[in-house]
Amino acid sequence: MRGLKDFDPSQNEWIQTWFSRLSAETRLLNFLGPLDVNKFGQSLTSLSVEDPERFREFSVGLLPRVLKALLDNDPDDSSWAILFDEVGSLFPEFKNINRSHMLWLIRQIQASNERVTKLRSMIESGDINIEQGMENWRCDILTEAMLPDTIRPDIFCLGQNIAATSGHVVFENQLFQLLQYHPATETVYENPVLLIPAFVNRFYILDLSDECSMVKWLVDQGHTVFLISWVNPTELLATYEMTHYVLDGALAALDCICRMLPSCKPQVVGYCAGGVVSAILAAWLKARGEDRISSLSLLTTLLDYKESGPLGNLVSEESIESFRKPLNDLGYLPAELLLRIFAGLRPHDLIFERMLNSYILGQRAKPNPILHWLGDGTRTPASLVLWILEKLYIENVLVKETPFELAGQRIQLSTIDCPVFLFGAERDDISPWQSVMHAADQFGSTPLCVLGEGGHNAGVVNHPSKPRYNHFALNTDNLTDKQLAEFRSGSWWMTWHDFLTDREAEPVLPPKIGGGIRAAIERAPGRYVRIR
Repeated sequence: MRGLKDFDPSQNEWIQTWFSRLSAETRLLNFLGPLDVNKFGQSLTSLSVEDPERFREFSVGLLPRVLKALLDNDPDDSSWAILFDEVGSLFPEFKNINRSHMLWLIRQIQASNERVTKLRSMIESGDINIEQGMENWRCDILTEAMLPDTIRPDIFCLGQNIAATSGHVVFENQLFQLLQYHPATETVYENPVLLIPAFVNRFYILDLSDECSMVKWLVDQGHTVFLISWVNPTELLATYEMTHYVLDGALAALDCICRMLPSCKPQVVGYCAGGVVSAILAAWLKARGEDRISSLSLLTTLLDYKESGPLGNLVSEESIESFRKPLNDLGYLPAELLLRIFAGLRPHDLIFERMLNSYILGQRAKPNPILHWLGDGTRTPASLVLWILEKLYIENVLVKETPFELAGQRIQLSTIDCPVFLFGAERDDISPWQSVMHAADQFGSTPLCVLGEGGHNAGVVNHPSKPRYNHFALNTDNLTDKQLAEFRSGSWWMTWHDFLTDREAEPVLPPKIGGGIRAAIERAPGRYVRIR
């Protein structure tokens, strides 16, 4: 076993960087879980800065004992009680930490006997490599990876092997850049596709490597593709909420496309939170008597929040109030915190397993473009976060009988009468597929509802050339009964493509970049996706 030797965490700037990041987030963490777990993190941060020697004594002296206690996996809490007593005696700053809350965290780590057995076996065989683990941890901190072993700038490079589909930025404002991709076919479908990704992540989940890029695949099928690349907001956009993302974002993009291609009627595709923006835009336009969208596709999008899954369990009026002031003081929800919320839905796969392999065993996983993207998160404006929590999770305004107002227009999903496509993913913890389908009867037209295997991200990114998952066409008599669904082999993209092309007329010549009236600003993927 290769251990820590003379490793001194108090003398490593990268560890101090990590503690600083944790400290900056601590004020917001009350929203997420046991308060005293967060107080423990605060105390550890303070100790590392104020008393480096005692911090070294705590970390180096305690780590082997904590590791042994985790491996013992004793359901009896007495061994932990002894350890807590010793820690409290030697380090009084930790004496009053609520032990039940700390045990809650410990039991999350111990939940998988398989992983505990694996770690014990590795230690007994001498394969553990904490020195390499520390180096892996250092690399993750310096690359600002938010989950263990995710960000790999040595492997993935924007514009080269991810977000590499050829195109240009043709419009930008303070909120987004609009990308138009170069055609790959001699003729194209007349109505372009406008992709609206979630604003809580970067857009390139839809343009990963060639073998799993939805953007490239659509272009190769003969579609003219536009895509919104949201800015990574700072505190300067703290007051921006859903109205801004609908009007200054999605509507501005639609207006730009229609000016460049005046004869077209775009097909709007919203992914996750981008689907919420897309649905509100479609209803807002209908409230104004405008028929400007030829179809609406909503991918893993929650519109009915009555049964919103694990995320909804975190949200209450009380938790929002505890969250409001620190969130407004900061001006945004940090990307790190949001990612930890999402990862907390699958902690054993996304956190503990990866920590074990990378930081204890010293083993790096095979680079994965989806995990690289997942670790490369963005901030979310404070007002937008509060709008989502209050209007969607608490009030569930999109499916109320009484419409809600946005910029002077009464929003009702029932006014949306264009063809609608709903996609849910079977193992989606963020947007449970049954809840996705609960909104189907809210529209003015009957949606085509499809269930894909896989999760929230991997289930969506399922290229037909190498499909990992199959899919099902759901029965309109009971959209949440998988047993009644029609099984279809391969990627759901094929069924979706039939939907997109069902009403298309004769193909036309590809439009020029910018429609021949707007000069290209820069090459795709643009500047906004690179803002940290």
